[in-house]
Amino acid sequence: MEGQVLATVPAILSMTLWTIVLLSACSIAYWTYLVAFVARGYEYPEPEHDLADVQVRFLTVDAEHIVQESVNALPEAITDRHVIAEQPMEIGGATVHVVPEAFECAAIRKGRALEWARQNLTCEQEYLLFLDEDSIVTDLDGIPDADVVQFRERPRRSRSWLTYLAEVFRLGFQVEQRAFPSLTVPLYAWGGGIAIRAELEDRIGWDRKTMIEDTTFVWSVAADEGIDLDFALARATFDTQAPPTIRAMIGQRSRWIAGSQAERGLLSRLYRSLTTVRNLAWAFSPAVPVLTVVPLFVPGTIAFELAFQVLSVAVFAFVIVWSVLGVRYYGESLSVGVALVVLTPIVSLLHSLGALAGLVAPPTDFAVTRKVEPELVETADREVDGD
Repeated sequence: MEGQVLATVPAILSMTLWTIVLLSACSIAYWTYLVAFVARGYEYPEPEHDLADVQVRFLTVDAEHIVQESVNALPEAITDRHVIAEQPMEIGGATVHVVPEAFECAAIRKGRALEWARQNLTCEQEYLLFLDEDSIVTDLDGIPDADVVQFRERPRRSRSWLTYLAEVFRLGFQVEQRAFPSLTVPLYAWGGGIAIRAELEDRIGWDRKTMIEDTTFVWSVAADEGIDLDFALARATFDTQAPPTIRAMIGQRSRWIAGSQAERGLLSRLYRSLTTVRNLAWAFSPAVPVLTVVPLFVPGTIAFELAFQVLSVAVFAFVIVWSVLGVRYYGESLSVGVALVVLTPIVSLLHSLGALAGLVAPPTDFAVTRKVEPELVETADREVDGD
């Protein structure tokens, strides 16, 4: 009996390793398809709506100094400015609204604040531009004509070098966003820089319990049979802070993947399967570097060993590809590029730990990531530029 148990161990190990590498390979194959074929030739749409047609809403808890910096960075042409906060604060150049503690709805955290604003604030503009407290608008000169306009993000270092590199790495993967306007359902959205037609926001609303209110909103629009979603990725890029600590980043990623898994019911069967495969591949990707060396240290335990070695090395190579794309696509400095490529195994591991945690033990609530005061971010940026 003991011999039978021992004999099954290599088979179980082989099956487990093959499952992980095949999940990763399938996810990479789909990413490659999106980038190489669907996104090929995508041209950023030109702005058609003036900034006077925009109402801005910043979402914050109580980060007064950070919000003030973001408000100061807005183009002068945007005059309809609002801050939706959890605590009273004084912000020059914008109207502050405090969400009443008595306000009740199904939504939580940021979604609750968004829903209160939807119900209580008047918007006479064509578009609502939603920004996080640390979103710095750098080059906005208008809004493309679409129902939902996603702006790109560019990370700024706050405290941790590793979380900053992990953000650049993540954005290398996110070059796939250029394919989203061609998809029936965008695979995710970033609420720190997104413009939505006011009438669409009023129709769909935010009153649902979710930890990824931005992506859930877009998925809800796509699921509405009465709406033919027109989604655009804009050329403009907004600066945003990288998570200040590794712990904060892990919590952030945990929320993302748990929310994505919980909201899959909004998707069609095809997109639901794609999302699941991508999430599983992301969560188990820390094992990929290990997979490449397992056959060397434990030879003979993996079926079709040569094929496994070739495939695992190819999968790991894409980790480097995303690092290079992140540096190139967002114009990071040479020093950042070298550091990221050298540290890619560590950075990819940290980037995925939160996903693994969110998959194994999904959170039911989340803590707001506290941003760093502006002067500290400026100091960190000078350190990066000086390297």
